[in-house]
Amino acid sequence: MVRQLFSPAKPYWVLVVRGVLFSGHTSSIAFAQAPSLTINTEEYPPFNYQNDQGIVVGIATQQLRNALRHAGIEARFRILPWARAYTEARLREHHCVYSTTRTAAREPQFRWVGPLVINEWSVFGLAERQLSLAQLTDLHHWQVGSFREDAIGDYVEERGINVLRAPTERENMARLAAGLLDVIVTGRATGEYLAEEQGLKLEHLLTFFYAPLYLACHPSVEMDTINRLQRHLDTSFVTPMESMP
Repeated sequence: MVRQLFSPAKPYWVLVVRGVLFSGHTSSIAFAQAPSLTINTEEYPPFNYQNDQGIVVGIATQQLRNALRHAGIEARFRILPWARAYTEARLREHHCVYSTTRTAAREPQFRWVGPLVINEWSVFGLAERQLSLAQLTDLHHWQVGSFREDAIGDYVEERGINVLRAPTERENMARLAAGLLDVIVTGRATGEYLAEEQGLKLEHLLTFFYAPLYLACHPSVEMDTINRLQRHLDTSFVTPMESMP
């Protein structure tokens, strides 16, 4: 049975940074050398993004780097457009992708490690528009933006709302600023981060779910590797998830 991994909206999300800074003792056990992992991700700050030195960083990234180091597993990180990052992890051996929402449709396609962080699914509009939104179904008559292969956009689309897909979240911000979209659906932390980065004044209109984000690995990744990563991952910040209604 697939576990329900979403939580209905409740008071503002809490992301405990101490989970990211967790430092444990490296095990002295010598494990058999597993194949090196290729770990794909996208520009989705503050969870995962590339800094000015070209290094993949972010809250979820640091969680993973800590777990990999303590588990003695080698990996290389790559920033790609999300659709490519996700597809490669689904089709190519010893490839993984994060930060990934664990849905029922995706469950059998990957082996999972996490959660890494909690993502607050939200609706944003330009502050100057002074839009009002009581519930998700009010979006039916608006131009709604998301990006390709995004679980938030998928969720909204499954509720009969037309969603316009961009290649990246930054492109969505540009479309919103240009008046091509009324609202975007994205993680709250990401929306606020990118708005500050681009000097946009956004208004948070609605939170409609909390969703934990995971590392999703191709089935060729050995269960011993998955289990070792899971053991060394700090999930102390995660509160129990309620079932989806």
